Amino acid sequence: MERFLKSRYRIGDQISENSFSATYTGTFLASNRPLIIKIYKRGALNSNLINGMKQKVKELSQINHHGIARLLDGDYGWQGFYYVREYVEGKSLAQILSGSDSLGFERTATLVEEICQSLALTHAKGIVHGGIKPTNIFIDTQGVVKLTDFVIEGEIKEAMPQKVLNLLDDGRYLAPEELLGEAASPLSDIYGVGMILLAGALHKNDVALAGLAGGLKRMRGPMINWPINFDKLPRYMQEIIARALQADPQLRFASVAELQQSLAAKMLVSNKKSHDEYSELFDKTVTQYGGEEKGKVQAAVEAIPEGLREMRWQKEDHRRWILALVLILSIVAGLVYAFLFGGN
Repeated sequence: MERFLKSRYRIGDQISENSFSATYTGTFLASNRPLIIKIYKRGALNSNLINGMKQKVKELSQINHHGIARLLDGDYGWQGFYYVREYVEGKSLAQILSGSDSLGFERTATLVEEICQSLALTHAKGIVHGGIKPTNIFIDTQGVVKLTDFVIEGEIKEAMPQKVLNLLDDGRYLAPEELLGEAASPLSDIYGVGMILLAGALHKNDVALAGLAGGLKRMRGPMINWPINFDKLPRYMQEIIARALQADPQLRFASVAELQQSLAAKMLVSNKKSHDEYSELFDKTVTQYGGEEKGKVQAAVEAIPEGLREMRWQKEDHRRWILALVLILSIVAGLVYAFLFGGN
């Protein structure tokens, strides 16, 4: 038997389900255009939460951006609270990562830059995604990267059953502060983007600590366990990923725009406030390419007073000129000697 919403939408096949909601394909009755419908189960929400979710749906429905799947409708009906969003024709990042074709770090960096562009828009409006993971990122048939399914359930995530479900399901993409029960923030989205960058660059769905045990371990430690092939990534990408995945939110990038700028420049664009603390943590984590020795030399140089440091550089410049002059004179003398006495 066919089911309908508002005499406007037809509910199709179920895609997924958890303890609180079920997701379906659907279509517009007027045009038969495909869409996605998410319905929360009765009893999962109280009246205060429903009112808050209605407001969140209203805010999200006003966002019209090519990189964000459009939220079309949301209300409370006989089935329970529901929302309707556009259907994205294409593949999710999860599907791509599970395939045989490798994304590579350059393509992943481009994809993440587009994600950051979309998130910068929503963050400016005070809207956090709250669920950055491969299943919520789509690449449509035109190659456009689209974010889907912004978390609108709000306080429902604070319930202990939902926390456990998150740990068992997609806990690897949740920021440590979310695993501890704190509300998601723009800095939590940055952590999720860092996980996407890591997974895409290494072409692995399992690069992070997954499951309940993994989530609990990340709550205690400052870093995740880096994959064994992490050091094969370009140095700049290692630094960007390490910065985005700091356990302390204040040590991450200050904004997605800053993360995007670092990717575009292929170098770490640092926040002065947290750079020193971040550098110390990064050097402890990633020491290939002589990172530790470089840090010691840099520290020794910075310990020299500025005036003496300038004198030192000036002396070094003079020494270089003297050495160059001696070398030139030696070559000239050798040529003259060969010309005058070479015949003998």
